This record gives sequence, structure tokens and C-alpha cells, in this order.
Amino acid sequence: MKKTRRKGATETFSVSVDPRTKAILRGRADRLYAGNLSALITDLGREAERRDAFEKVREWAGGSVLDDDNRAKIDAELEEGWRHARRHAKKPRRRRAA
Repeated sequence: MKKTRRKGATETFSVSVDPRTKAILRGRADRLYAGNLSALITDLGREAERRDAFEKVREWAGGSVLDDDNRAKIDAELEEGWRHARRHAKKPRRRRAA
């Protein structure tokens, strides 16, 4: 016997995505929602709602405090840090004589 839903509890709609995106969504639904793709889509919708609310507050407060120049400086500092870390990660540790 087919289970009936409460009227207005959910809505059904159709979405077309490429096969790679479908696999990504299916994998995430399997990992986080026991395979329930509808629960994943609901969560993605709520996340979009949160982001929209954040954007409204950010715009109300005057926009981003990071301009392109500051963002580029931060990116350059991070890249220099990664270069430094990679350079030192390759060096073998020297043993001190006792």
C-alpha cells in the first residue's frame, strides 16, 4: 500500500544536473543523510537562506571590509607561508652529537 503524505508537507520539483554533479550530490546524501537526497536538498536550501541573510546584513553594514588590494596582500602572505613550510618540510632533521 502506498503511503500518503500530509497535504502541503512537501513539494516535488524537477532539477536537471550533469552526471558529475548528480554523483557528488548522491555521495553527500549517502554520507550525511543515509541516502536521503531530499534531506540534502532541504539542507542546501536552508544554507542558501542563511547566506542570503548574511549578505543582507553585510550590505546593510557597509559591505566587505576587504578590498581587492588587501585580499591580494593576504593571499601573498599565505602563499609565502606555504612556500616556507614546503621548503622546511623537505629538509631532513640533523642529529646533534652528544
